Amino acid sequence: MQHQNSSVILFVDSDSNQLQSLKRNLRDYRKEWIMYFAEDAVSAMEIMTQLEVDIVVCETQLTGSSGSELLKQIHQRFPRTTRLLFSGQALRTPAQETVQYAHQFIAKPCSKDDLVATLKRVSRLRESIGNPAMEALVNSLDKLPSLPQTYQRLITALQSESATVKDIGMIVAQDIGMSAKILQMVNSAFFGLPQQIASPEHAVSLLGTETVTNLALTAGIFAQLDESLMEEFELDTLWQHSIAVATLSKRLAQATGMSPQECEIPMLAGMLHDLGKVVLATCDSNEYRRIIRQSRRQGVPLYLVESESIWCSHATLGAYLMGLWGLPFSAVEAVALHHSPERQSSRSTVCLIVYAANLLLHALGSDAEKVHYDTDHLQSLLTHEAFTQWHAFATEIVDG
Repeated sequence: MQHQNSSVILFVDSDSNQLQSLKRNLRDYRKEWIMYFAEDAVSAMEIMTQLEVDIVVCETQLTGSSGSELLKQIHQRFPRTTRLLFSGQALRTPAQETVQYAHQFIAKPCSKDDLVATLKRVSRLRESIGNPAMEALVNSLDKLPSLPQTYQRLITALQSESATVKDIGMIVAQDIGMSAKILQMVNSAFFGLPQQIASPEHAVSLLGTETVTNLALTAGIFAQLDESLMEEFELDTLWQHSIAVATLSKRLAQATGMSPQECEIPMLAGMLHDLGKVVLATCDSNEYRRIIRQSRRQGVPLYLVESESIWCSHATLGAYLMGLWGLPFSAVEAVALHHSPERQSSRSTVCLIVYAANLLLHALGSDAEKVHYDTDHLQSLLTHEAFTQWHAFATEIVDG
């Protein structure tokens, strides 16, 4: 059975009272979502085999099984499905299978408004992709690879008695994959934090060395990049560019008067703005290889060839994964729009900052794609004084 216009959501909970409460609370959304309810893993899998389920919301403990075990089966057999896990209590270190198979964790008890907001956000994210194959690819990810030298630095630091939380946080903050994964974990309901965290260094300081060590060495939330892929796709250059965009984004945010805490959002978005390229290079390397060659042969920007070939660009893919993992929405939006000049506005400061940082560094750099980065539109969005200042900041970073 195929549902064209509505998200299909499956709720799994062995507490029949809880299921009845969900049915009552969500009855007003029956036109928006098609909802099914199951009391155990066996019933849930029967529904999964008969329907194309978009989102599963599962309790941690089920009769005769665990919620994470069910999500593992769904991950393996139905990779397109988004997997949400109800968490009844805060845990310092979730089990390995929980880390790998749940996209987001919902605190329990959960208010109706919070649950509806989460489901609407996930439904909108899924609609943004437009390519079932790409959706399945991103949904199947449980971790992102890191540069080998950065990964080894982290492992060495975690095994050292002298390394501090600050040392570990600085290493994590220099890596795209580590930053995304550690922020997914710290923003989950398992850690019971009252606010969203946008800084990888802050995330590490909150978790502490012992928890990060357990997550990295026992739960295995980090992985190394294949060195052949790193060389072929010049991923070390991508990492350097990402760090530069993050640095410039922070500088521009400070220039607009943002507080240190507010600066964390554009800095995070700057670090992760090319996250989708990492996903494509490491998870769909043959197709991405073809896209890069076509872009160079035709002299067309990479993101436009991506959109024609896979119906979405690396900006959309990266934003989708960030949203799926529960990272702050304003950072997700900035990543999604960093190649969309027509969507930029002086009223959306974070998006404008990340767009400008990426644009200026490309335009002032020496890479072959610099011809695609015209600053005229950016100048039209800023005062002459602001553009001159932002351009000067970017020049300082390019000049080292």
